[in-house]
Amino acid sequence: MLRVLLLFFSFLYATSYTTITVNGTNSGWSSDETFTDVSDADNVYITWDATNIYVGISDAEADYNNIAYFMYFDTDPTGSNGTTDTYTWGNNITTPFSADYVLAFKYNSTEGSAYIEFRDYDDSGSSWSQTGQTSSYTYNTDNAQMAGGTDYLEFKIKRSILNVTNATDKIRFCMLAEQQWGSYWRYFVFPGSSAIGNRGASQSIAAYKSFTLNNKFSPNLSTLHINGSVGFRLMSTPVSNGTYTDLLAELWTQGMTGSDAAGAADDNVWGFTLGSGAAGSWSGVSNLSATMTPGAGFLVYVFTDTDNDGDNDLPVNLSVSGSENSGNVTYPASGSIDASQYGLAGNPYYTTIDFDDVTRNNVEATVYVYDDAKSGGAGYINWNGSSGDLTNGLIAPFQGFWVQATGSGSASIQIQTADKSTSSGTFYRMLDTEEIGGMHLDFASDNGGYSKTWFSYRSDGEVGKDSRDAHRLMPLMATSRLAAMSFVEDNSLDINNLPFDHGSDIHVPLDVMSLQLEDGQYVTSAAEVTIGWDISQLPDHIDLTLIDELTGEHIDLRHELSYTFTTEPKGSFNADYDTEVSPYPQVGESRFTLHTSYGALDNKHEVVLPGSYALDPIYPNPFNPRATVRFDVPEVSRVELEVYDITGSLVETLLDEKMVPGGHQYIWEPKSLSTGVYFLRLITANQTFTQKVTYVK
Repeated sequence: MLRVLLLFFSFLYATSYTTITVNGTNSGWSSDETFTDVSDADNVYITWDATNIYVGISDAEADYNNIAYFMYFDTDPTGSNGTTDTYTWGNNITTPFSADYVLAFKYNSTEGSAYIEFRDYDDSGSSWSQTGQTSSYTYNTDNAQMAGGTDYLEFKIKRSILNVTNATDKIRFCMLAEQQWGSYWRYFVFPGSSAIGNRGASQSIAAYKSFTLNNKFSPNLSTLHINGSVGFRLMSTPVSNGTYTDLLAELWTQGMTGSDAAGAADDNVWGFTLGSGAAGSWSGVSNLSATMTPGAGFLVYVFTDTDNDGDNDLPVNLSVSGSENSGNVTYPASGSIDASQYGLAGNPYYTTIDFDDVTRNNVEATVYVYDDAKSGGAGYINWNGSSGDLTNGLIAPFQGFWVQATGSGSASIQIQTADKSTSSGTFYRMLDTEEIGGMHLDFASDNGGYSKTWFSYRSDGEVGKDSRDAHRLMPLMATSRLAAMSFVEDNSLDINNLPFDHGSDIHVPLDVMSLQLEDGQYVTSAAEVTIGWDISQLPDHIDLTLIDELTGEHIDLRHELSYTFTTEPKGSFNADYDTEVSPYPQVGESRFTLHTSYGALDNKHEVVLPGSYALDPIYPNPFNPRATVRFDVPEVSRVELEVYDITGSLVETLLDEKMVPGGHQYIWEPKSLSTGVYFLRLITANQTFTQKVTYVK
């Protein structure tokens, strides 16, 4: 049995193989060699050629006195050499990888000097030693060169002294800078959005960049940080002729030829084979040197201990050699998905694709992606063209995803280069057509469970099952949870697509179960559950009433804000599964009915959009375990939702994406924060809002 987890990730692709003239003028760099994810500074640049690696730093204070830079390199990412105990002119700072080399640079205007020194880590002596020099370098030698201009520093480091002379050599890189004026110290790290604190206390550089020294990669390529818990990831390849060995080099692999433990009984890399008149099946990859198929997804079990030495090595970065797929890709490459069955496709490009634009042949309009960070426990997020948690149907690079065939005909999808997207999707371009709308119900239990279910209202919606209905799929990792769903024709649904206009009222069964895991069974149990809802995108001619079939209570969703009830034990069902995906079964009678009534279209009003940005009071406050954040967006714009601690340090980014006009809601459920006071900041195109909130753990 497979239990699947997925972390979201995104990659950028571009060719980077450039010779830079080190003159301090900030010239010669391309946009794909430029990074902005650096705390307390403007940009960092990285590129290379056959001889040198080049690093640039753009910072309003880069040319100030008494600033020191420490650049850390791991040149054997799959090996055991190096240390996380950094070489600095101080103590207590650790890197996110085992560094083999460090370049240290310091400029002192008072003394009128600057110098560079290289050190490598002596594993036998457990110490940092000078490399290729008897004393510190000046800042202009054959092995290293530095030039500085106004607000800019530029470095050249010879590859030979870092022992990375081959095109296929891989490097992991991060950087620390510190500066002192009297008693004041300034720090920044790269990559990272928050600077570290005083190095007098234990501090960690949290992230790094990884790249391969050939002409197929930009440093931007390898920004995938797998930093979660042990478990499965659905993946895909963006390149032609890429091998599993290349992509998975930094992960522990077993059970197949070319793996770290070929003799192990259990494989941890699987492909998916379509069934013939039945559900498909998983099969272990026999040889890691095999070529991955563009457009097809596959499954990897990620161990936190990537080198089998007994510790946790996450996060790791993954990259793959080869040229990006340049043409259209069909899934499956041969044959078809049988009627009503699921197929595991994958993004074949380095850029995001928009599933709404994918050509579907007898394939449902819904797409499913697995998210192990989903509120309430790992599970599927989805999109049906207008509703769902998978925002606007955007599929990230290296992402595997499920599609389902309709009930008849040969089924396949074609992913075209035109499907690449930098937008937020297509749904919101149709807001003013008055042909779509939607809402969702949020369920939260007193034992920490959380679930959500969606209803969309479209001109192509049907009372029965249609192509935009999304099944409520069982999680691929069996854990106790709350599960809410509607039902149509014995199908449990996460998204229920209903008509935008209809001649009569519609009654939809709706249920929620508090599920405890016992001996491989999901057992329904009693729990106090509160239902909330977001109807900001519901057209005015549609009214909704939630009917509690047990108590007889009727709740008008336009006039009430929430409803609290207690679930009842009513049986159990098998928590394990034998196929790739499996919808939840219906257990007993549905607790609720959602009653949809339609007014006259000619009397309806357009969806009212807010006239300005706004952040409503966070509720509840103080809170535990979750809080509701509601905000208004008057126009399509990028919105950031960030959390800061009382020191002003950024501790979590909740949202950073384009949003459509309307009222929005975010359920904030901290995972690793301690009890305390925090500041939630909403950053919009022209306004910033801040609220103080207290979290009680």
